[in-house]
Amino acid sequence: MAGPLPSFHDLTRTELTALIASWGFSPVHAARLWSCVYHDGTERFADMPELPARLRSRLEQEVSLARPAVVSELHSTDGFTRKYLLALADGRRIETVLMRFTGRVTACVSSQAGCAMGCEFCATGQMGFARQLTPGEIVAQVLHVRRSLSISAAGIACPEPFRQAQGPERVEGPVERADPGPASPRPATTHRERHPGTATTDQERLRNVVLMGMGEPLHNYDAVMKAVDILRDQNGPAISVRRITLSTVGVIPGIVRLADEANPPHLAVSLHAATQAERAALVPVAGRWLAGFSTP
Repeated sequence: MAGPLPSFHDLTRTELTALIASWGFSPVHAARLWSCVYHDGTERFADMPELPARLRSRLEQEVSLARPAVVSELHSTDGFTRKYLLALADGRRIETVLMRFTGRVTACVSSQAGCAMGCEFCATGQMGFARQLTPGEIVAQVLHVRRSLSISAAGIACPEPFRQAQGPERVEGPVERADPGPASPRPATTHRERHPGTATTDQERLRNVVLMGMGEPLHNYDAVMKAVDILRDQNGPAISVRRITLSTVGVIPGIVRLADEANPPHLAVSLHAATQAERAALVPVAGRWLAGFSTP
């Protein structure tokens, strides 16, 4: 029995160009395909008429554009935050969060299904480690958040608090409203027609990504860094590496590797305690890499 198709989202632009060329097609088609997926937000090869029909057919047979399915979705009371439970192709589930602040939007994404760090305070750590996420599964979380922003901006099945960023009610699951009183005037929609995978205004645009969801990013170093390369591609998602942050509990070998990168993302270290003894009680891996480091 044939296995699942390789994910398009696992490919860098260089890898995609090489793949398209190996099939006998011009590299210019790889650039168009990359733009369709990451700039226009197109989710089916059949919806890319600018590509030759033979290439679209080959892509359908060889590569998958599938993304994780949404199992559930929770909204904060102010409409600024949404948490998604996503199902991967093998049934594993991960969490992704859309966080909206004044003037910016951030996606908080997972890097592993489960976590091997075993931190006492962390629900994911207590679950144990299931498996590493692929680069494409990390990238797909960002694409999901971006698509959700676009749908919200278009006013499609979107709770009022999220669209106007000022609603008083909590929204979890189906939207049930109390009487809000007289409606405020709403400006006419002027956005151009667009695919629901993209957004058009600065306030709708996803600008920041933090790898602070499920898992330890530096425990999945290669996949995380490949995902970062895809996300910062200026002809693709175009998220500046200066706006990408990964959080670690202190995996020193990974920190050393990150320091050697030519253009690394930002690093955040989760301390969780003021002394090494207290920290080691909460974070089991805290005592593994102490040699050569000065600690309280």
